[in-house]
Amino acid sequence: MRSFFLFSGAASALLATAKPLQKRASGVSTNSGDADGQSFDYIVVGAGLTGTTVAARLAEDSSVSVLLVEAGGDNRQDSRIYDIYAYSQAFNTELDWAWETDQGKQMHGGKTLGGSTSINGGHYTRGMAEQFDSWTKLLEDSDANAGWDWNGIFSYMKKSETFSAPNDQQKAKGAQSNADYHGTSGPVQITYPDLMYGGPQQGAFLETIVDLTGISHEADINGGQGNGVSYTPLTLSWQDDDHRSSAPQAYLTPVESDRTNWLTLVEHQVTKINWKEGSSPLTATGVEFASADGSGNRFTATANREVIVACGAIQSPALIQLSGVGDADILNDAGVDVVLDMKQIGRNLQEQTMNSVGANGNGYDYGGRGPSDMIAYPNIHELFGEDAEASISKIQNNVASWAESQASAGQSAEALRTIFDIQADLIINQNAPVAEMFFDSGFPADLGIDNWQLLPFSRGNVAISNNDPFTKPTVTVNYFSVDWDLDVQVAACKLGRTILSSPPLSDLSSGEAVPGSEVDGSDASWRSWVQNGFSAVAHPIGTLALMRAELGGSVGADLKLYGTENVRVVDASVLPMQISAHLSAALYGVAEKAADLIKASH
Repeated sequence: MRSFFLFSGAASALLATAKPLQKRASGVSTNSGDADGQSFDYIVVGAGLTGTTVAARLAEDSSVSVLLVEAGGDNRQDSRIYDIYAYSQAFNTELDWAWETDQGKQMHGGKTLGGSTSINGGHYTRGMAEQFDSWTKLLEDSDANAGWDWNGIFSYMKKSETFSAPNDQQKAKGAQSNADYHGTSGPVQITYPDLMYGGPQQGAFLETIVDLTGISHEADINGGQGNGVSYTPLTLSWQDDDHRSSAPQAYLTPVESDRTNWLTLVEHQVTKINWKEGSSPLTATGVEFASADGSGNRFTATANREVIVACGAIQSPALIQLSGVGDADILNDAGVDVVLDMKQIGRNLQEQTMNSVGANGNGYDYGGRGPSDMIAYPNIHELFGEDAEASISKIQNNVASWAESQASAGQSAEALRTIFDIQADLIINQNAPVAEMFFDSGFPADLGIDNWQLLPFSRGNVAISNNDPFTKPTVTVNYFSVDWDLDVQVAACKLGRTILSSPPLSDLSSGEAVPGSEVDGSDASWRSWVQNGFSAVAHPIGTLALMRAELGGSVGADLKLYGTENVRVVDASVLPMQISAHLSAALYGVAEKAADLIKASH
């Protein structure tokens, strides 16, 4: 640990004016003075899932100093944060970024210590091994063995978790697990709800969808198979009354008083990365930051080694653009001096869409409190049924035109064709799940199914509109700009209606409630209802993608931002393509791997 002293030219003056020796500030602070003018080995921007994980792992070395900066507050004692049953109460409050997107849709994101791990639904699924393996096809050939495949990330996902297998009463309700798929000594607590639903509804959904589609019932869907229906665990701590196991609860709280080399500054927002003048490649000297409410002075902190950007797929590209790195046309229009013209910054945005269908119950007992933990991940054949071949042909015949339609500055049609061909192969030849069907007890009616399109071909972007760091960036998703994405959303909702009206699930129902008479069953009626009523899932990725630069990537296998010496990006923005899962498990794996990469380079 380093100490800071005030020196003067003469010993007498030193004795007269020196301040008492003080330890470097550590723990969680709201005082800008604890970081202003200070020097740290690593500055991590954003205390969400990845930022907290990386900061914690770097701070394990007591000889290095770490500053973690978060725009939100420390709300760990707020029931909206720790109580998983309070899910959605944080939305549209001070705890939520609540980004506005095109078509009037709002995208939620945690603006609090822990980011979205502190306000999400907590569901823990990992996706399909082949999807992770496909990432290596987007990297340089020399990086094919850099560990960005399933095996490499799977080991880190297990490192991050302590999995508690279902107990006898949870097993009686249907929960199962495979010990080979899980870790037992990591910070994040993964288990099933202590009060998980034990009524007939979840089992009836499982039986009905298996009967209708032939989808497999997986005992544990977290081993890389991905395509199936399963009872799924959550980020919960059974030892703590089923409280949420968020990133700070997992990685910060247990060591907070011991890590005197780690300062977490909350309620402050990094406003730009500072660069060494004339450096090539660009070398970050540290960051500028200010109170997150936008008032007051700007402050600076120095990074001796690296600046690690971990603000998520929306705020990370915005920060990099505010720092002078991005599409010169966007920066010039925003009044930001161009330091490095990189067209791809903020491009390749991929977000999912959701609609819910539901039916009224007939008085059955839910048999618990939840949360719901039954999810199905159907592939294209299971979702479309007898129309699957037509859907496959549509992909095969239109990939080139879709790439052309989605091309924008920083991503050429040729680059997108390469990416789309990989995604098409996963869907058509490797049975990658194309939709999530989340059985939701009590929403939007007694029996509910939340349906979302997992693997959109539509691409959007994130761009700053001015040089004020407290103005949220413009987020353009281009929902359904590739109409196959709408086909999937419609097919999932249609299948949801069929499931609700088929036995044994229909035995629990007194009739459909949503969409009800709003949809007459015609394809046109479904498409209109989906488009008018969908919501953003809040799983944005890809805006600083882990890909070759010529494909529109922003970081390489070392996660360093192209054109820079010491800036890395570690968050959902680096995921090059969507995975058929919730994001947290994969992102814990990415963050754990990133921490080891950073440690090994110094």
